[in-house]
Amino acid sequence: MLKKKMAKVLTGVLVLSMLSGCGSASKMAMESAYDTAASNYSAAGGVYYDSGDYEYADEVSEENGSSQAETVEKGETTGRKLIRNVDMDVETESFDALLASAQSQAEELGGYIESSSISNSSYASSTSAARSARLTARIPSEKLDGYLAGISKQSNVTRKSESTEDVTLQYVDLQSHKKALLAEQESLLSMMEQAESIEDIIAINEQLTDVRYQIESMESQLRTYDNQVDYSTVNLYIDEVERYTPGAAKSAGARIAEGFSANIYRVGSFFKNFAIEFIILLPILIAIAIVLGIAILIVRIIIKMSEKHQAGKKTSAKTEIRTGDRYRQKPGKEQIHGAEQTEKSGLCNAGRTPERGQVHTDESSDRTENRDHIQ
Repeated sequence: MLKKKMAKVLTGVLVLSMLSGCGSASKMAMESAYDTAASNYSAAGGVYYDSGDYEYADEVSEENGSSQAETVEKGETTGRKLIRNVDMDVETESFDALLASAQSQAEELGGYIESSSISNSSYASSTSAARSARLTARIPSEKLDGYLAGISKQSNVTRKSESTEDVTLQYVDLQSHKKALLAEQESLLSMMEQAESIEDIIAINEQLTDVRYQIESMESQLRTYDNQVDYSTVNLYIDEVERYTPGAAKSAGARIAEGFSANIYRVGSFFKNFAIEFIILLPILIAIAIVLGIAILIVRIIIKMSEKHQAGKKTSAKTEIRTGDRYRQKPGKEQIHGAEQTEKSGLCNAGRTPERGQVHTDESSDRTENRDHIQ
């Protein structure tokens, strides 16, 4: 019995010694591998890789092995990283009120107006929007729906589009790279303290500068993602109108009624705009009418004066012609008296005494002939 007990004890001791030997061998192998990596690092002149270029693909590949687990953890703790962007076109009959409300609501919800622009049109384009505005608002993501609902209640929405971008994987990947770079930075700092040669210090410093630059770049990208995720972007386009654009009609009767109403509105708008334009241009039209009236009056006066001048010339010419003919063709009184005496003497010599009426008739006929000749 005693021999059997001793055999069991010896067997147990041998098993324990074998297990301890395997553990120590494994530990020694791991330490040997670690020492080999450290010696390789020292042989490279204080640089991680023989090529001398900064690479951290090994660290990234190791981190990628656990990226899915980290994604799940982030999803459980902070939620997914979603970027929401909204574009919305609205019409309003109260332009100033809606513009002020859009700005005040953004501030009340904890957001802000990133940019804004307002444009005014002239009366010549009164059929279109009189004024328009464009706002870019940044609204906290959890309050975005409330902001959009408030704008929709105060206006007529003609177009709305929303896009959502999931950047969870990109965000987690950036965090993993940043974590690897931070570990690399700590390692380089510790090596900087242990470096003895100037060459090692310069090489480590160059790599440290590169690592720090990449860390800052990734932190900037992470901050950009955080801002885009925390604050949604709303591009709001506001048009001032006199009448809202009707929506899609469901029945033929409704479409006819809306079309008839729209045409009546267009006709009324045309006459109203015509009256407005006429009143605006009235001073110019009056000035043009005055100038044209004066010009027409001057032309008529000139024409009348010219006609009078031409008539005067014709009258004077006729008078001169008639006066000349009279002086050339009209016989004198002495000639007429001599002719009468000659005729009387001839009759007396002939032994005939003319009657008184006959002599008078002959004189009248002679005078008539002389007048016709003069004319």
